[in-house]
Amino acid sequence: MGSNHARVLAETAGAELAIVIDIEVERARQLADLYGCSFATDIEAAASCDAAVVATPTALHLPHARELIDFGKPVLVEKPVTPNIEATRAVIAAADRAGTPLMCGFVERFNPVVTTVASLLDHEPLHLVTVRHSPRTPRSTLSVVLDLLIHDIDLVLRYMGGRVVRQVVSATTSPGSDVPEVADCILRFETGAVATLSASRASQRKVRTHVIETESALYDVDLLRQDVTVYQHRSHEAVYRDGLSYRAETVVDIPFVRHGGEPLALQLRHFLRLIAGEVDAEAERASILPAHEVAALVEANA
Repeated sequence: MGSNHARVLAETAGAELAIVIDIEVERARQLADLYGCSFATDIEAAASCDAAVVATPTALHLPHARELIDFGKPVLVEKPVTPNIEATRAVIAAADRAGTPLMCGFVERFNPVVTTVASLLDHEPLHLVTVRHSPRTPRSTLSVVLDLLIHDIDLVLRYMGGRVVRQVVSATTSPGSDVPEVADCILRFETGAVATLSASRASQRKVRTHVIETESALYDVDLLRQDVTVYQHRSHEAVYRDGLSYRAETVVDIPFVRHGGEPLALQLRHFLRLIAGEVDAEAERASILPAHEVAALVEANA
């Protein structure tokens, strides 16, 4: 992800990629040469910059984010902020005390199809089903809950408009791994709405889908193809001709999805607006913790 962030930064107007920091000097040099910036192996080199992106291994997010906050730098930290809920709270609290902009890399918030369906919802969801499956990634040392499922937890909470989760039921399994590779959970909200979420790194194909049901429509969302189909059931009846049959009338709509750019680039533009004071920094910090708290409950209950 570090190289992806470097590429997007180098391509974005209004931002300058100043320095790449990596403990592996050759890797830092290669990336810096590719994008025409300087490089270093010590995080203190970031003190000369206006802001920083933390895309180090998750286990190192805590010390790196805290040090950058101590420098007074706005920070975009890849998700999860940390693998431990108390440590995540500590990072957010440190940014709160310092009044420093802090953003988490929930990049799916900026998927054009997600923003489109969020704008279309005319009633509060009653039932949500999400699937986020991928083939195995042998390098991962992070549980699938914090690696994949947390994206959909975050989006479901946003679809639900901040409604409180009253119950979490979950199960995980670790086929051929030291960490959970498959996780399913059910979230029950204070309104009675139910969300069923599934994440896997043991699949044979990549799947990213959301189904959102309200009292008036069903929204079928494909996050990979970036399209949404809206179904509205109008009527159903028994039909008598030669025999008994059944007829249902459903209106199908395929809304236009405005593609404003690569989600990672859209995320960076949001971060730049956050740095410039055009986005409420307090609200942005407050939006980070809920998905991490639910993810922690999913892991604990499993």
